[in-house]
Amino acid sequence: MSRSGAAPRLLLGATCLDLPPRTTRDRALEVAGRFRESESLAVTLVKALGAGAEAVYAVPSPTMRAALAELRRAVPVLARLPHTPASSDLHYEPEFARDGDADGAGALGAGFGGLALVPAMFTGELSAAVAARCEHGARFLAPRDRRGLAVAAQATDLALAAGNARFFERMLAWGRARFDGLAGFETGHLGLLVKRLHEWGVEPDFVIASVNPRGYAMKPDVAGALAALKRVGLPVLANELRAGGVVSLEEGATFARHGAQGPARGGDGARAARRARRPTATPARAGAPRPEPAATPPGAERSPSPTTTASSCGRSSRP
Repeated sequence: MSRSGAAPRLLLGATCLDLPPRTTRDRALEVAGRFRESESLAVTLVKALGAGAEAVYAVPSPTMRAALAELRRAVPVLARLPHTPASSDLHYEPEFARDGDADGAGALGAGFGGLALVPAMFTGELSAAVAARCEHGARFLAPRDRRGLAVAAQATDLALAAGNARFFERMLAWGRARFDGLAGFETGHLGLLVKRLHEWGVEPDFVIASVNPRGYAMKPDVAGALAALKRVGLPVLANELRAGGVVSLEEGATFARHGAQGPARGGDGARAARRARRPTATPARAGAPRPEPAATPPGAERSPSPTTTASSCGRSSRP
């Protein structure tokens, strides 16, 4: 399956606002307090877009919807879905389906996006359950704000471990049809995912994974992850740039940009990150938040390696 859209080059990561923090309690409370009011988050989003961010990487939650509702302009959101508790089993029927809020078929939406998953619905394949959860979560996001879909690592890595190539093919077809033509995967196993996608002939529009100078959360190991970044034609949005809060955003962004395309040109990504520093957030769940922008290197559409995503929320790890 070939690539459809072009990945954004600069993102503001804000997933730390809704995902479990991996940082100190004080830091988590600080970020939560800073964005308690939807107006504060709305101002941060506008500043980030003004500083050059092309989209916001976030969980479409009531918190994000309230902030977007404060604005009269469209804010492109790269939605991280499905949003489920860590203890949730993706193979079982979700709570919203049992409560009658939506059923597996109705949640997939109309048009070619839903048709792509008809076989999976009849066989009980994982992609049907995940797509239903994604559609349910996307209700918090207005159509005008949909920039693309990033399938959460929880679902991606489950399918990867099972060697389920059809999951990736079907989720790409459905995600592109429902989320403005752009779809990709977040993963905690970059090296293995890139290898398998190549073997299966699957080409997502982007992949989101940890890239930082300390090798934090880079799997199977630092060498394997860096080798995956050199795969030509697959844009990688780098998150966890701060390695759990151990290094500065500038250092992490520079490392990711170098790994992706050689010397960074003028450090524009780091400067944009500093200008929009208030929102912290990096695409995965890194520790507690202070949303910060994610930077994707220039020419990422065809580049051999990653786009950079700033480690956000000043967390100690994922947001």
